[in-house]
Amino acid sequence: MTRAAARTRGHAALVAVLVAGFALSACGASPAPVGPTGVDQLTIPTPSPDPADFGPDVDNTWFPLPPGTSWTYQRATVDGSERLVATALPETRRIDGVETRPVRWVALRAGGGTTPLAVRWYAQDTAGNVWWFGQRLTRLGRDLDALATRSWQAGRAGAQAGLMMAASPRMGDGYANAYARGVVERRSTVLSLTATASVPARTYHDAVLTRDVSRIEPIHVARSYYAPDVGLVAQQTVATTTSELFLVRMRP
Repeated sequence: MTRAAARTRGHAALVAVLVAGFALSACGASPAPVGPTGVDQLTIPTPSPDPADFGPDVDNTWFPLPPGTSWTYQRATVDGSERLVATALPETRRIDGVETRPVRWVALRAGGGTTPLAVRWYAQDTAGNVWWFGQRLTRLGRDLDALATRSWQAGRAGAQAGLMMAASPRMGDGYANAYARGVVERRSTVLSLTATASVPARTYHDAVLTRDVSRIEPIHVARSYYAPDVGLVAQQTVATTTSELFLVRMRP
């Protein structure tokens, strides 16, 4: 088979996955603008987080990280697919003075075992907003998220923690997820509070839908769906090629 034919077959397989089990939409009319939320008073990204304002216990409705919980995802691209597992680890790590919750990502190997991908660190402030404090990548070149492809930590080399999910998301809000010059300069905008994500396992309603962009690589654009009491359930990233990530199962 020629390379072009293989790519065509891979693309067809990806389309089949999307049609059969990955229908996404931003259902419902856009809600009317509402008053200020806690996000309006935040400095995002934050250059000097106060450790007293943060903690590793993350129970945000749309981004919960109970220790020991795992989320299994299927990641599909034109080159094939793989299973990824994210696990909220019980131990914490202090970053930029703040105790954070590590989330470890691994890929499941076809013959058994796992391949480490990354560890990401999050913390929640006293108002319930979830902040991203850094990541360590262990498999360069094939990161789970094309919008953040290098390691960084808040408080090092000018890097700053940013907002991943507000306690009370609001239509139209935009905020920096993280800042490390030349490494990660990513920003999300809330597109819907009533989105629907239909993945093979089930259909999720009333999800928060965000559009995520990178200033470093503006051709990379992601649409992320966060379901209540579950977290990330689907993500579509469009760049030179398209990749799809969707939740297969969640285990407490």
